[in-house]
Amino acid sequence: MVDGTIETYQIPDGTQPGAKFIIRNKGFKNLNINSQGDFVFTVQVQVPKKLTSEQKELLMQLAKTMNEQPPIKKKGIFG
Repeated sequence: MVDGTIETYQIPDGTQPGAKFIIRNKGFKNLNINSQGDFVFTVQVQVPKKLTSEQKELLMQLAKTMNEQPPIKKKGIFG
């Protein structure tokens, strides 16, 4: 937190990249009145750049169990 303390927050399953969460009254103190602001944070997801063929296959199997189709690479105008 902004005051140096550690806060635990449970991020819900299925949270998408860019989702914002708020921890009330854990932000900066307001100088004009005796209150504390909220701490707002954004979820960022790190996506692996290189996968082995086994890892790709496992992800494909996972997608099938979730009834989701893997993304299809579309060719654009230039390629």
